[in-house]
Amino acid sequence: MRATVLTGLSISGLLAFGVAFADTPGKNDDWSDLSGDGKSLVFGRFLGKFESTEFRSRQIRLKEIATGKTHTLEVDEGLGFIAERIDPGLYEVLGFDAIYYPTSSGPLRPDKYRPIRQRFAVKPKEGDAVSAIILVPEDRPVYIGTIRADNALDGVVYRGHQVRVVDEYDESYERLTTFYPQLAASLEREGIVPARHFMLKPTRADVPLERVVGLEDPIKQARDYIADGKYRQAISWLETFMPTSDSERSEARLLVGEALLADKAYGEAIEELGEVLLIDPQEKRALRLLARAHAYDGDLEDAQNLYEALAEAVPNDAEANLHLGYLYALQDDGGRAQKQFSAAFETDFDYLLHEFGPFLIAIRQAVTERVAEYLPPRVVKYTMPPPKGMQSRRASENNAFAVLIDHHGKVIAAQIGAQTSGNAPLMMLSLVRAKYEPASLNGIPVPALVTMGSTTAAQ
Repeated sequence: MRATVLTGLSISGLLAFGVAFADTPGKNDDWSDLSGDGKSLVFGRFLGKFESTEFRSRQIRLKEIATGKTHTLEVDEGLGFIAERIDPGLYEVLGFDAIYYPTSSGPLRPDKYRPIRQRFAVKPKEGDAVSAIILVPEDRPVYIGTIRADNALDGVVYRGHQVRVVDEYDESYERLTTFYPQLAASLEREGIVPARHFMLKPTRADVPLERVVGLEDPIKQARDYIADGKYRQAISWLETFMPTSDSERSEARLLVGEALLADKAYGEAIEELGEVLLIDPQEKRALRLLARAHAYDGDLEDAQNLYEALAEAVPNDAEANLHLGYLYALQDDGGRAQKQFSAAFETDFDYLLHEFGPFLIAIRQAVTERVAEYLPPRVVKYTMPPPKGMQSRRASENNAFAVLIDHHGKVIAAQIGAQTSGNAPLMMLSLVRAKYEPASLNGIPVPALVTMGSTTAAQ
């Protein structure tokens, strides 16, 4: 399931949020103390994003639906445990925040290398999440589930910062008992059993009872092959599959088309995916992959028609809007290009950090085909000078970062590789804090990336 993204990784200075903070219970509080103050309790756990030692002050941001007031749930620095007093009510999950400290460069100098607040927002996608809502009852605490937030790919499609909820109630309740024994004892004494609430629907479908033990699911196995980059194995596997229904037949052809696209066999992919759309014109995944195939194959007219159809079907789709923005810029249509870029960055801010397709296709037209003029983003002013020296190429093999600059010249997203060390984080910080003149395509401002190292290392 995916709920996100997170409107990406919005980066700003170390500033106050201007929101109300929920507060942790006192060590000697019992349930009557909380309920007497008109409070309830949320507990659970947060894992995934911001787990490295360089991140501090992790928070989950909520909005009280009745009042519109914003609250934050603090996440502890060790286990990611959450135990916060909060007013009973219905809350929307807005996102997650943390502060990045560039400690890998040596002793922290906040006067020079200021911490960076990083923010991911949650936006449920069609078909992926029931809601991003937490119901906090007034008569008992609520376990919200163990929230796991990670970058996610669905085959060759980047799905954003996918949020999953895992049931680890027993472990979380044991931690609550350990941290707040008096509170837990009062719940036991009064016979109060915490509510168990999951803001997202389950991520794993039940296995059909009729499935033969030990028999692989060909559809699932093909998806796994594609996710692992074993595209030819996926195709060979599906060739042995005998569909028993029209839906299975269509899904098998879609996966063959996806594997061919990933394997850069664009003509064959277009044929397979086109057949899927003939059977089901509403199949959005086939529409997306077919649009990609035409774009990568250099047929930008058909790609534009397909992406326009995808944008009409899914108005907030980042891929469709970004592709169309670049395609309109290639046609010197600045008005429509700016409109599409603005629509793209309303939701999936970090899309281009993980899927470079729209950017690379447009640049290919400028550099290889020479049908457009492209100018990269230009630093107007460094507010934090870049490091004077960078390590050798061999020493920086595992270093990677990417900085996304929008069509207004504003840094709106960044990603750093997990193994990045030395001066690379400081270089990224310098780029994040710089002021830019945006990149342009035919004189039309467009988004752009500044990267170092392997793109996969920064994901």
